[in-house]
Amino acid sequence: MLDLDWAPALLARLGEVSGLDEVRLDALHEATEGDTALELGFLNTHPHAIGPFGPTPTALSSAQVTRVSELLDQIDMHSLLTALPTDNHATGYLIGHGADHIIGGLREYLLKHFNALRDFYLDAAKRHLLIVLWWD
Repeated sequence: MLDLDWAPALLARLGEVSGLDEVRLDALHEATEGDTALELGFLNTHPHAIGPFGPTPTALSSAQVTRVSELLDQIDMHSLLTALPTDNHATGYLIGHGADHIIGGLREYLLKHFNALRDFYLDAAKRHLLIVLWWD
């Protein structure tokens, strides 16, 4: 299990404003949003319901997990963070989504959550796992 807190929208925005190429930006979106191709409706109904609110669960097949993990591993997070303004207030404003209120530093928050996401996918790919995604 991986809890990314509010990081998915912030990571996506970081990729957009820092010039992350489209292929890797799409992989980042796919890693946090999943795909609707796999039928998971049973996870949103009793007795299997995994969350009382939020969108319908999505998933990535093991092949998709492998592809996404390879692309995430190619993202140079330090370069993306370096492309941000040096002023923390300006950076928070640019990223949006409440980024200016992150306690402990936005750059540290983004790096920590990206590393967790990348490592999660690398491990899942090694183990040939399918990943189910949902918001609770």
